[in-house]
Amino acid sequence: MHAADDSLDELPFDGFPVYDDFAVVLGNPSDTGHHIEFVSVRHGRLAHFPAWDHAERDLPHFTPGDVPHGTLHAPFDDRDDEWRMLLFEHGGYVYVLEAHAPNANEFPRFFRVPSVRYIQAWAALIDQHNPLSSLEDVFGEADA
Repeated sequence: MHAADDSLDELPFDGFPVYDDFAVVLGNPSDTGHHIEFVSVRHGRLAHFPAWDHAERDLPHFTPGDVPHGTLHAPFDDRDDEWRMLLFEHGGYVYVLEAHAPNANEFPRFFRVPSVRYIQAWAALIDQHNPLSSLEDVFGEADA
């Protein structure tokens, strides 16, 4: 998929595969810890964040405001020496494009996820590593 930085609105949106079984998970550990991966239950890993080392250390402090998110005209754009990811919401979907170079305009991996499913997947991962506590858990039961 070719995507110039200034013409994302010209992408063939209907040509992006849709993954309704999308999940966000911690990948297998390496010497740089766990990395966040976007996966499909049926198709395996779809994309990942190779420069996000030790994501397991970040997740206990992660909040919904930390979830990678962007818009068509202000996409989330993350890059490293040998990698780039563009991510944006448009028309009820979150679009993900991943490449092997930081300034790439050719993205060999691309897909879309229903926006609700994207948020649910991140919420499940956050809840797994940073569960909300009830006030009783924090302060104890109130005296009657």
